[in-house]
Amino acid sequence: MRPRLTLLLVATTAGLACSERTLGTERAAGLIADLDGFKRAAYFTIHTGVPLRLAFTCLSQTEVERAPLNQFAVGQGWVRYETREANFGLGGKAPCPAMASTPRGETASATWTRGRVPSDEGVAWIVSIGRRELLGVRELSEAPDGSTHVEFEWKWTPNDTGTALRKAVTSANAFFGQTRTGRATCRQRDDGWQCQLRMWAPADALGEFRP
Repeated sequence: MRPRLTLLLVATTAGLACSERTLGTERAAGLIADLDGFKRAAYFTIHTGVPLRLAFTCLSQTEVERAPLNQFAVGQGWVRYETREANFGLGGKAPCPAMASTPRGETASATWTRGRVPSDEGVAWIVSIGRRELLGVRELSEAPDGSTHVEFEWKWTPNDTGTALRKAVTSANAFFGQTRTGRATCRQRDDGWQCQLRMWAPADALGEFRP
């Protein structure tokens, strides 16, 4: 009886060791979904407190109001339009359209991220609109260096702000509705499998929504 039990334990241990060396689709999906790079949110940016301009001229009020994200931000009650003076060099100045936060926008900004811009360029608010959702691993392939290349499908899943954005901005439907392809390279280390994402492509896969 004891020899059989010993053989069973050896076989079980060998099986576990073998499974640890094998990267299946379910394990690969879990490793990739847990990466910080995969967890980064989709977003758009609101600029407040700065003249809205090109290099040598102001944007017109019509151009500013026609921009889909400006329309959305105003519609949410986050910003209002105002005028700010812009300097164009050689003493040239002109009043340009601008946006300012409303009390409702100040409250909402508690959940936003303040972007890095020079102090004379107002505030760039980064507004989260969703997260990546991994739909499944499509292919695992062994590389000559012993690593495993993983190809997977994913999409952007909207949060509450993203859901409202889809209703207000037509192009947001394509942004959230598109199934995308991602790639990662996984290697077995002493402490288990580790995966690294490859560069996201195209640009909107990085997360910034620009209609």
